[in-house]
Amino acid sequence: MEETLNKGLKIAMVAPVPPPYGGIGNWVLMLDNYVKNDDSVEFVHINTAPVSRGLDGRSLWDRVVTQGLMMLKKRKELLKAIKEQKLDAVHITTSGQLAIIRDILMLKACKKKNVRSIYHIRFGRIPEIAKANTTEWKLMRVALKLADCVIAIDTTTQKAIQEFLPYVNVCNIPNPFNLDTVSLENISQNKEIVYIGWVIKTKGMEELLPAFEKVSKKNPDWCLRIVGPYSEEYKKHLEDNFSTSKVIFEGEKSHDEAMELLKGAGIFILPSHTEGFPNVVLEAMAHKKPIIATDVGAIPDIIKDCGILIRNKNQEDIEKALEKLINDKELRESLGQEARKKLEESYSLDIVMQRYREEWSK
Repeated sequence: MEETLNKGLKIAMVAPVPPPYGGIGNWVLMLDNYVKNDDSVEFVHINTAPVSRGLDGRSLWDRVVTQGLMMLKKRKELLKAIKEQKLDAVHITTSGQLAIIRDILMLKACKKKNVRSIYHIRFGRIPEIAKANTTEWKLMRVALKLADCVIAIDTTTQKAIQEFLPYVNVCNIPNPFNLDTVSLENISQNKEIVYIGWVIKTKGMEELLPAFEKVSKKNPDWCLRIVGPYSEEYKKHLEDNFSTSKVIFEGEKSHDEAMELLKGAGIFILPSHTEGFPNVVLEAMAHKKPIIATDVGAIPDIIKDCGILIRNKNQEDIEKALEKLINDKELRESLGQEARKKLEESYSLDIVMQRYREEWSK
């Protein structure tokens, strides 16, 4: 357990602290860096980062027992923090699945000790699992009922919880973006469509490539730049089934290298079949890029009025969106400007941190 030296609201942050690095872990680091210059908030960390190295090669039973003991250990850590730190609130992040069992233990500890609990849902499956009434949803129902406040990162999740559990206190607070990390120098509008992410089927590769193939016949001066890790087997599958003469497979890049490639994009595209709250869309907004993305997860919330939404797994929608932007430079520029404006007004770290403070201090 670690704690900062700041004064003010004292919040137990139950979340993974890197390493390993990931979406929630990077969010924790962002908030940690922010509160170093903000004496209104102090964090006490209960680190829930997975312990994988010691579990490799073990039997399923050994892994279950070890993870169960880790859950009890984290609950004990939290109870100690509640007793010794005079906490104002406990902020619990979740990515769902079996970790919800740990969340329930934590939330029950908060209830027992009369400490305010915030349950922060960091995944986008709630509407689907609620409708199907899966085991994951049955566990989630228990956790949601125990929390004093539930934070959903998109309105679809918020509405699903309100529909299935109308008595649960749920609000929608998006993930924040630190604008200080983005330089607007050397940004250009090249005739490039850029995708950043894993090169796999569920990221929409097999809709994107044939759509681009059709569009590029009328617009041969445009190329598609695919930035992200891929297997040679899947790359060969794509090359065997689709024309890739105008496609550049960049492979895995560092974050800084990927952002340099994004700076030169004329269009950013994310045709994923599923997403939660994709940070890469916020990065494209920060760089004033026109965005095409599927209507999944938080994406409709994010790019409403400042991008083009396409239906999931819909090649025709991708074609139409690409043609629309390629043939209208003014639209590309205006959407890019609107995207940056929306990011500053709705997703900046200052604004989102204020929303968190409001929930912590109730």
